Amino acid sequence: MFKKSKKEDKELQMQAKAGLEDMEDFDSLDELEAIAAPAGKKKKLPPWAIIPVIGVVAVIGVAGAMASGQKADKGGQMETVKAEREDVRQVYNTTGTVGSDKEKVFYCPVNAPIAQCNVKVGQVVKAGDLLVSFDTTNLERDNQQSELNTLSAKYSSQDAIEQSGRAAQTQAQTQAQVEAGIQSLKAQIQQKQADIDSLTQAAQSAGSAAAANAQKAAELKGEMQKNLDAQDAKKAKLENLQRELDGMDSTSPGYLDTLNKANILTNEIADLSTKYRALDQQYNSIGSTDDGGVSEALIQAQAELDSLKASLAEMENSRSVPADTSLTGAQLNNLRTTENLAELAQLTTEELLAKGREGLKAEFDGIISDVKALEGNEAAQGMELFTLVDNKSVNVILEVPANDFDNLVSGSKATIKIGKSSYKGTLVSVDKIALPNEKGNPTIGAKIRIDNADDDIVIGVSGKVAITVDEKKNVVCLPNEVVNTSTDGNFVYIIQNGTVKKQFVELGIASNSKVEIVKGLKEGTEVVSDTSGSIKEGMKASDAGMKADTADKE
Repeated sequence: MFKKSKKEDKELQMQAKAGLEDMEDFDSLDELEAIAAPAGKKKKLPPWAIIPVIGVVAVIGVAGAMASGQKADKGGQMETVKAEREDVRQVYNTTGTVGSDKEKVFYCPVNAPIAQCNVKVGQVVKAGDLLVSFDTTNLERDNQQSELNTLSAKYSSQDAIEQSGRAAQTQAQTQAQVEAGIQSLKAQIQQKQADIDSLTQAAQSAGSAAAANAQKAAELKGEMQKNLDAQDAKKAKLENLQRELDGMDSTSPGYLDTLNKANILTNEIADLSTKYRALDQQYNSIGSTDDGGVSEALIQAQAELDSLKASLAEMENSRSVPADTSLTGAQLNNLRTTENLAELAQLTTEELLAKGREGLKAEFDGIISDVKALEGNEAAQGMELFTLVDNKSVNVILEVPANDFDNLVSGSKATIKIGKSSYKGTLVSVDKIALPNEKGNPTIGAKIRIDNADDDIVIGVSGKVAITVDEKKNVVCLPNEVVNTSTDGNFVYIIQNGTVKKQFVELGIASNSKVEIVKGLKEGTEVVSDTSGSIKEGMKASDAGMKADTADKE
């Protein structure tokens, strides 16, 4: 009854799309699909891709004009598109700065003039190349002062490492105690459940019990209630102490004292729980005047089981993510650098002379990224001379707007375009905090490892990045522009019994040209693709077609 969307129009669009796919200025097929898609819902291309597609847009415009003329000739025919199964890939585009994972700053090992400097910024060097040589004529050192400096540096490093180790040990003990408490509660719950099973069985066969036991049962019940009240009070104190611990780190004043108090309370609660079980066992052994107290004991045991489960849930929720008490990479590097400088200062005159004669050589293949040394200058020991970066182990550093953080998933694959070359990459890290950039806007830092780096990569330049956020195969899809949005949700127009009907749909992931239909449409459903705005629910399909033609002519 109704024809599909213009076949000729689609063929022209596909021809334009095929010409685009060979262009190197696009990072993904989705951007090409966005160019080839019918006019409608706007898709914003990245600024770097606007110029290359101007000519292509003109081609598509001509194709659209031709198709529009054909539509006018056909007159009154509804334009539709089928919901079809396709592959869809959602891509996030951004930019970043190319950096290196391996960087070595070379410091001067001696107090001596620089005899020869064979380095300049951007120079490619090989491992073993002699980069700086020294004039060792007047090389001298004060050995006593050097020894003192070495001892001070080593003691400082040792103290920092030992402090970090003690903090980690304390934290591990705390976590172990929490885990032990959890296991203890689980064992108590298991035992209490066994008690309940036993009481249930006893209740079914119990007859009557001596009235004399009723008084004793009441007394035990009172003691048990006091025990529970005491447990609740101590648990409340333990919660307060835990909140204090959450606000501290292992080096905070009073941390260990607060931790010990918490441990004492934990043990006291466990002791009370043990006493409670003993009271409960006495209570269960007394019975009552009707069924031996089994029913009442069963109720009490169930209440205690609920209390144990609540305590277990509370303790499991109190598990805190262990704070990282280890030294950061920068701190360790700083300690090593300090020790290295101190050890160099302690070397005898002969050892320093040997180092001066040896000069500085490249430790690995790479590129000189910074030079502080100048031939003929007097170089002081510890002075920064030059920096060597590895151009094979490289990454791209990103600063992504905080609102886009959900597009950053560690392990996601990416395509990086640097200059005229394209590379494959993997998102290896995402910062867990948003920080303001130079303009004051919050951004999330992330790093992408370039998996197939080559000698053409230039450190420090900008790279265009396309991250694959999600990808699905063989799912029901529609072109983006045929999906409408209202306050009630997303919807499309379909033809049902000759009448236009609004059909609400649930959307999944989307590329630049198509969107996944999760719910609301079946594969093969004909969807109205007219985007002129003249289509309304309830109108006859033939009327809708004529109105759409009128809108095109206007």
